[in-house]
Amino acid sequence: MKKILKLLVCAAIIAVMSLGLSACSSDDDDDIIHLTIAWWGSQHRHDITQEVLDLFNEQHPHIVITGEFADGTGYFNSLDTRAAASDVWDLFQLGSNYPVYIDHIVPLNEFIASGIIDISNTTQDFIDITTTHNGDIVGISNGVNAWGLAYDPAMFDAAGVPRPVPGWTWADFEHAAITIAEALGHWGMGVFTNDAITMTQFMAQMDVDFWHEDPTQLGFDDPSVMVPYFRMRQNLVMANAMPDPGDAMGITDIEGDPLVFGNSAMAYLASNQFIALANAAQALDSSRELAMTVLPTHPGGQIASDIVSSQMFSISRNSAHPEAAAEFLNFWVNNVEANEILQGERGIPIMEHVRGVLRPQATANIAETYAFIDMLGELGGGTANVLGNPRQAEVEDFLNDNIIDRLVLGMITPEEAAQEVFDFALQVVSFN
Repeated sequence: MKKILKLLVCAAIIAVMSLGLSACSSDDDDDIIHLTIAWWGSQHRHDITQEVLDLFNEQHPHIVITGEFADGTGYFNSLDTRAAASDVWDLFQLGSNYPVYIDHIVPLNEFIASGIIDISNTTQDFIDITTTHNGDIVGISNGVNAWGLAYDPAMFDAAGVPRPVPGWTWADFEHAAITIAEALGHWGMGVFTNDAITMTQFMAQMDVDFWHEDPTQLGFDDPSVMVPYFRMRQNLVMANAMPDPGDAMGITDIEGDPLVFGNSAMAYLASNQFIALANAAQALDSSRELAMTVLPTHPGGQIASDIVSSQMFSISRNSAHPEAAAEFLNFWVNNVEANEILQGERGIPIMEHVRGVLRPQATANIAETYAFIDMLGELGGGTANVLGNPRQAEVEDFLNDNIIDRLVLGMITPEEAAQEVFDFALQVVSFN
């Protein structure tokens, strides 16, 4: 009996000790903050972003941040599902479409004011590009870039077409694409991944804004301003100088662009995407040398594209730890070691001390993006606010998914396409 009692006492002591150990373990776990972050992009972007997350976790043992990524379509499908369920990641990547998700964003003003996010090494211009008209700072830019064209100089030379220079017109661009296609049997131009964005830039060069500061209005009242763009777009596909809808469906990311494989002479892209595109091309053929140039313009029109934020990371209103998320944002933009890993893949860093370290290290392809941004600055390109419209995505989807294919297949005229887009956009913004 005594032996049994002794065993029971020992068992009780062990149980109590185990509970104590378990409680201590639980307390330790409670001291660690868990964050989630998500982004879209290429495999290269995923790899380097994950490397930065690992570095952050190593240097901040009280925070564990876990990443998730997808291509653009998959990312926004997931984001929309999470937004509907009020379950958005702690940190999430956005572009100029941020107004769609404005109700899910925590402004960063208080974290900047408190010093958690240090902006002393940048300029107000670079903060303004992620600031709304009412002064809310909705994210920290992951880098600045500008839309332009990557091209293969050797293909232009082989086709006997002059290489593009600042000031070339959309008519020059159309002629070059068609001539290259006829001479070389390749597309002159790849795809416009978002025709809505390309067209609004086409309009802006005529000093016409698609969107208005008043979200219930459009910035123009005459749909005919869109007709020249739609006519050019239709001509290029009909001349086999651009992929038709069937071929375009197979191009899902920048590393799969026809220019990478030598199947087109030009690619439309943001300057930060040039690095992944050129690296992919040179992985297949080390002798390839690609370059960047400004977008075409209209005769006597604006030459430069505005320098804008490529993307930004924003903090979700669903986050239980917004201060810890802000701590990560500060690390992301200010930590030199992290940015040596990123190498400006999302755009040229906004922090001066980071640029000072990275520029001398730049590979030829990265240096091309710095040179491109410098060229735009010399030509008069400036910063621009990211403001769009809360219903912008609906209009973009309508144009990209319902108009372009019918247009380039000759099912509707450029005039009909312009009228349909105008009517739909006017109807949509009236609901704001």
